[in-house]
This record gives sequence, structure tokens and C-alpha cells, in this order.
Amino acid sequence: MCTLSGDGADMSAIPLLRLLVAGVSTMTLVPLVSLVFVYNTKPDIIIKAIRKAVIWRAGLTVKFVTVDGYRFAYGERGRPSETQPSILFLHGFSTSKDTWARFITALPKNLHIITLDLPGHGESDRNPSQDLSMEGQANTVHRFVCAVGLDRKPLHLVGTSMGGGIAGLYAATYRKSIALLTLFCPLGVVPPVHSRMMAAFLEGRNMLVPKTIDDFREMTEINSYRYKIGKLKLPDQLLYCALADRTPHNDFFQKLSDELGRKEKWDVLQRSMGNISAPTHVIWGREDDVLDVSGADILREGVPNCRLDILDDCGHVAVNERTRQAVAVFMNFREGVLNGYKK
Repeated sequence: MCTLSGDGADMSAIPLLRLLVAGVSTMTLVPLVSLVFVYNTKPDIIIKAIRKAVIWRAGLTVKFVTVDGYRFAYGERGRPSETQPSILFLHGFSTSKDTWARFITALPKNLHIITLDLPGHGESDRNPSQDLSMEGQANTVHRFVCAVGLDRKPLHLVGTSMGGGIAGLYAATYRKSIALLTLFCPLGVVPPVHSRMMAAFLEGRNMLVPKTIDDFREMTEINSYRYKIGKLKLPDQLLYCALADRTPHNDFFQKLSDELGRKEKWDVLQRSMGNISAPTHVIWGREDDVLDVSGADILREGVPNCRLDILDDCGHVAVNERTRQAVAVFMNFREGVLNGYKK
């Protein structure tokens, strides 16, 4: 039987007791009993089910492609178009392709969209000898791009956090293959102001590899401004399930974190940003506690042809915290660039 640590409590009997008192029918009770059983024995299954549900709701079909023995997993919606560049989405550290599901759901249905599980994440393979640097991951993404035919014409590359850093390096390296570039609070620049996460990192604390429910709450706080100020309520039961889902992968996340946290790599995107030639859009949450918003001006000044949008009352996960506003500025940028091309 599972009992949450800290101020959490054993919840297995309470819902059942309330249902029995309310006189719920046996037909309704059976699936609920099953849900309680899963929560007590395999809580990570609940998170996996949520992921599948949001992928389905976004209209994405999960597919796989193998390149030189390495299997990539990705979600795809729509078909390539002659007039609209395909969009490739790259997620952040320790998440997966479903990160983008809410954002994709709000996009026009005529767009061709692919959201990729980056190396070692989601359903993509995890290779112990793989180069996990952002430069190495950018090269791995290029192998995927070629394998699924996205290299046939320039694409719209989009990344958030770690995925934003990878996207920026990709655009700086494979310049002719990018029509547009959108970066949500990307890793790889050194903001003049230290974020809460960076301050903890400099003190020897890694807030991105939680081991307890309290660690997970803290990680959620630095990612979501709405959770931090109490406007987003997430029950401990859900946090517990999410922690159970990621804990078996902590060794990999720690290894990746160690690679990304090497001091000589902190400014890897900043050093390459002048090589980006595609029209670029940077979007950042003003209240970001993971990567401070002061990094946005570095990109605006250093990337040629760069537009910057700062989202108010928004933390690090802008694509989920301020989805409507993020989609609006995203589409405004995309349509403006494409209409400019047509002229």
C-alpha cells in the first residue's frame, strides 16, 4: 500500500468509502476500484495514460523510425505542404513529445507537425554511449530529420528549454534547412541575473532531478509560476504519480544534467547565435525561475533578424502555462514571415 511522504496521507480507502456511502452502483465502482489498485501498485501507469490521452487529443499519431540501429519515437499530425513549412517541436529536459500536445491542439489543423522524443526521453532509445551534449543532440536530430524526409525543404524548428538550445544550435549548423526558428526560454545563454534554479545549482543543489515528493513540489514551483503563487492546484496524488514515473530514469537524467551543467557549456548557444540566419522568434516567461528572462535580451541583440515576446505572469513552461498567448504570438510571427516571403 502506498503512503505519500511528508504531509501526504494514504488515500486508498477514502474515495471508496465515500462512494459506498453515496450508494454508487457496482458498475461504476469497478473501474474506480481498479484505478485505486493501479495508484497503489503502479502509479506511473496513470501518468503514461495521461500522456497517451493528450497525444490523442492533439490529433497526433505516434510513429517510430530506426536509423543505424537507433529508434526514434515521434508524434505526427497532418501532411507536408508546398506553401506551409513543416513544424518540428523539441521538448525540454526530462520531458517528452507530449509536452507540446496542449500547444499543438490550439494550432491550425492544416499544419504539418512533428513532435520528437529527444535521445533517451519518452519512447526514443537510450544509448549509454550517445553524445548528450546539445551539439551532439543537434546532430542526432539532423539524422532524424533526414530519415523522415523533413530535409526536402526548409522547416520551422521550435524548441523549449534544453530543446530550445538544441534547436538554436541546429539552426546555426544546418542553416539552409531552416525556414523559421522559434525558441522558448532556451538553454545555452548566460543571463546576467541568476535564476532560482541557477542559484541553487551554484550552491551544489540540482533542482531538476527530484528524489522526494518535496523535491518534486520545488521543481514544479520553479517551472510553473501559477503553481508557485497558488493559482494552479496539483494534488499530491498526481505529483506522487509523476515522481514514480520519472524516478526509474533518474540515473540518465543525472548524467544528462551533468553534461548540460558543465561550465564551459553554459553559453554554447550564445557563442553560436550569430550563425543563425533564419528569421528567429524568442518567447520567454517574465517570471521564469529556471532560466532567467534577462537572457532574452542577449538573443535579441545577438541573433540577426530576431523578434522577442515576453509573456507576463508566466514561468518556464510557457507553452502550457500561457498557451493561448504563446500560440497567438507564435502564429503572428509565422504568418508574418511567410507573408513576407510571398511578397
